[in-house]
Amino acid sequence: MTLPSNEAVRTAVEAGAGVAVLSELVVASALAAGTLHVLPLDLPARRFHALRHKERYRTRAADALTDLVKELA
Repeated sequence: MTLPSNEAVRTAVEAGAGVAVLSELVVASALAAGTLHVLPLDLPARRFHALRHKERYRTRAADALTDLVKELA
């Protein structure tokens, strides 16, 4: 099944379509309402990549975020 957004995945799981691994931010309201439940699951570490358009202006805020992510890696 391919769904267009995290919210669509959450809605499908709430409707009984199966299980999913989603951000806590996406499911916070459903957890509070009791329509979804957390299963304890250890996930392996994963790498993230920062992408930007090479010809777009870089703001100081964007540079600060990139620097922060590099520090945490």
